Amino acid sequence: MTLLDVSGLKSGYGEFIVIHDVDLSIERDEMVTIIGPNGAGKSTLLKSIVGLTDIKTGEILLNDIDVTDVPPEEKIYNGICYVPQVDNVFPNLTILENLKMGAWALDSTDDTFEDRVEEVYKRFPVLEERPQQKARTLSGGQQQMVAMGAALMLDPNLLILDEPSAGLAPQLVDDVFEKIVEINEQSETAVLMVEQNARRALEESDRGVVLDLGETKMRGAGTELLESDEAQELYLGT
Repeated sequence: MTLLDVSGLKSGYGEFIVIHDVDLSIERDEMVTIIGPNGAGKSTLLKSIVGLTDIKTGEILLNDIDVTDVPPEEKIYNGICYVPQVDNVFPNLTILENLKMGAWALDSTDDTFEDRVEEVYKRFPVLEERPQQKARTLSGGQQQMVAMGAALMLDPNLLILDEPSAGLAPQLVDDVFEKIVEINEQSETAVLMVEQNARRALEESDRGVVLDLGETKMRGAGTELLESDEAQELYLGT
């Protein structure tokens, strides 16, 4: 069943149009990765879905509800959580305080809050070991886990990730991808992400979308795109 349905999307910043008539859909249990060259509009597409750009035309449906013009702070209540590539944690706050910030729509005195914290700790055990540690003192991979944990505090239907492995050491990339797959498979949370490590992302994804110059150039199963000569030559660096 379709969770997110984007049709005819044209968006950008002010009069500068970046996304041109893009269609995109994701099923409730899917993981979908958007790949493409630098400047293709990948991050802008994610921001448009979240509500951080100027949408000129098109429609965004979530669970068949039109959320095209819903402000980003209200999209949380529609089940969308977004983890940007940079500035995705509060560096001067502790791990636990970051999780509390992620749960801003919950009552921190409610049992639900404590339950969510426990769920995040189960998924990211390293965070439970040091809840009072300031986020700025964590490694890049640990900060990414804090950011994803904060997003999961509201139990989203759709988790949107922008370059989750950017800047991480190779061994930490594996850890982050393992966690993303776990979130998708065990929490029944759909995942839509932009990822620079295109090969690894497509290996893990149900489907992939290739974006170039703000337009959809290719789409298909992750394995199909990995085996496509055109995708390999133009977008996968071979």
